[in-house]
Amino acid sequence: MPAERHIELPVHNRIVMSSIFSNRSRVLYATLFWCLFVPSALFAQSPGTGAKGPGAAMNYRIGPGDILDVLVTKNETLSRTGVRVNSEGTIALPMLDNEISAACLTESQLAERVEEAYKKYLVSPSVTVSVREFNSNPVAVIGAVNSPGRFQMQRQIRLAELLTFVNGPSANAGRTIEIIRDPSHPFCDGPKLEMPTSSGEELLSFRLDDVFRGGEQTNPLIKAGDVVRVAEADKVNAYIQGNIRSALAINLADPVTLTQAIAMAGGTTSGAQLDKVSIRRQIAGSINRNEMIVNVKEINQGKRNDVLLEPNDIINVPGPSGGKKILGDIFRSIIPTITRFPISVIP
Repeated sequence: MPAERHIELPVHNRIVMSSIFSNRSRVLYATLFWCLFVPSALFAQSPGTGAKGPGAAMNYRIGPGDILDVLVTKNETLSRTGVRVNSEGTIALPMLDNEISAACLTESQLAERVEEAYKKYLVSPSVTVSVREFNSNPVAVIGAVNSPGRFQMQRQIRLAELLTFVNGPSANAGRTIEIIRDPSHPFCDGPKLEMPTSSGEELLSFRLDDVFRGGEQTNPLIKAGDVVRVAEADKVNAYIQGNIRSALAINLADPVTLTQAIAMAGGTTSGAQLDKVSIRRQIAGSINRNEMIVNVKEINQGKRNDVLLEPNDIINVPGPSGGKKILGDIFRSIIPTITRFPISVIP
């Protein structure tokens, strides 16, 4: 694993002055605001992957992949360090016949549960549980930001705050920010670990200016597994998938129509239903999208006008079953290998 990187966000006057006069001053003004007024405790980093900075969430809920230390007072035989929470959210401990459910519990709640299990063997057992490594809530920020990287969340944060951990958008940032979301990632619903059955990625897109204005719709909570991408200036994309030869992110620096996008993707494959091509277009100021169905056959026959694509449109060319393919191929084409980034912990 790459060497761990710990982010600190000092604000120097010389950086502020140079940012004011950049050609992206609105974005940098917003970033400066968050760096100045978000409490500094949010950015403190202590040495060690699992180290907790000031205000680190005592109510952090343990998840799959986390590494725990379970210490039984005055009993080294039962104490264990480096206990990994498995994919089912449970841990195995000495002398216990059954694994203990750890996911979605706080450290103190899990300690109480282990104490209860050991009462079968010990009189008034005393147990301490601490998270050594936080691995269950990964997020990544890539694209036109000053310090792209991966992070492990210890508490809920919103999109604008996450951008402060990468020192904000860079000078070549465009107007758009995207969240690529994996809806199949496990999550805690209170004390219960939910394992979603849905597959495929979702794409949420926002105007960067709107994110820094706040509001739940344009400054959403970040979820475990999210990949956040700030688009570069003049690199606003639409996306085409389905029964075409190559799933593609299409640069809209110049106007592109629907039929041009299909041609850029290499054309359609056998069985493509050109009379039922869908375009999912995000509603301004919302995470929701409208869907329009376009008959491309009629466009080719001159019976209707072609459709001009807009930023972040998602085009799906259905096949014989009419089903939609996932966006994974597109995302793999625009996202670098995230694992090359060092990991930092967001307290």
